Amino acid sequence: MADFKDTTLSVEVRRALPRFSLEVAFRAPASRITLFGASGAGKSLTLQAIAGLFPLDRARISRGETLWHESATGLFVPPQERRIGYLPQNYALFPHLTVAQNVAFGQQQRGNEAKQRVTELISLMRLDGLERLRPGQLSGGQQQRVALARALAREPQLLLLDEPWSALDAPVHAALREELQRFYEQFQVPLVLVTHDPLDAQMLSDTVVVIHHGHVLQIGSPEDVFRSPRTPQVAELVGMREHWTGRIISIEPFSAHQQLAHIQVADLTLQAVVPLTRKVQPGQSIEIGLHTDEIIICETETKPDITRPDVLLPGRIIQDQARGMVHIVTVYLTPEMQLEIPVPRWQHRTLHIAAGQAVTLAFPREAVHLFETDEPAIAREEGA
Repeated sequence: MADFKDTTLSVEVRRALPRFSLEVAFRAPASRITLFGASGAGKSLTLQAIAGLFPLDRARISRGETLWHESATGLFVPPQERRIGYLPQNYALFPHLTVAQNVAFGQQQRGNEAKQRVTELISLMRLDGLERLRPGQLSGGQQQRVALARALAREPQLLLLDEPWSALDAPVHAALREELQRFYEQFQVPLVLVTHDPLDAQMLSDTVVVIHHGHVLQIGSPEDVFRSPRTPQVAELVGMREHWTGRIISIEPFSAHQQLAHIQVADLTLQAVVPLTRKVQPGQSIEIGLHTDEIIICETETKPDITRPDVLLPGRIIQDQARGMVHIVTVYLTPEMQLEIPVPRWQHRTLHIAAGQAVTLAFPREAVHLFETDEPAIAREEGA
């Protein structure tokens, strides 16, 4: 195997198409990177550009000191020489070849060395006994492991996966997500994964790159992106759908590195903890969002059983929808503010939730999030 020490993946690509413009730039440690966004955002095109499969107007793509594409100097390393493993959405296995033949395809070794390598990979990917079967005789998980084994046969410096389970149902998707986690832990081959699934991005990433309409909107750890979306656009993508415009009333010191902003939103006053590095001032118009997973619904007649309820708001339930293991409860606060709050089934039973019920919402200041601008930006690794 090659040396897979942690180095930086640097990507700057530009391509103007008739109805779409791709202009993506990011730098991140080459460990587990996820290109995250809605369908049609440009994620797969970016992945193909890294692999050398998508023609570009302008580009500079490198991993560590290895430069694969630099349009300014005319450098272009062909795909077959980049030592990149690329798995398209359907795995692209050859249907007429056996498992062993698919794994062996494209190997640089020959003879006994090649046979030994195929045997090792089949064993490592838990495919023993399936060597003579063809892809049509395998399950989705087995096909994925064959595709990964074939990519590893070339000893890649980087593995690219394009929505590798997009056509599979939820249980199989979850099982293959676990397979990929085990794969990374065992082989430590740097990954770049394309997905529109928030769980994939949170569970399989060290760095998340949010792409929207051909541009990078935000880059950071899963915690950074999903807990602190930079713009309302990113918030929509990561599932924070509740956001409104407010005005900062006042600001006061909170800690050595934080300040406390008092914000007027419609007829309500909320508080938010803001880093001192964030420039905010009284009178400023600001867009805010709420992390609804931090909100507790309490019966109005009962004092909330919560250690530190920074914010208590009266509300009224207007809708209740069962969705699997949780209920999505819509609570009316003001004509401008309605919240969809996930409630576990046990709590739903305890509260006897029903439309028209008066409730109190309790949540910490940290659940209130202040957005920045809504314009695309060239994103960089945090602290770079």
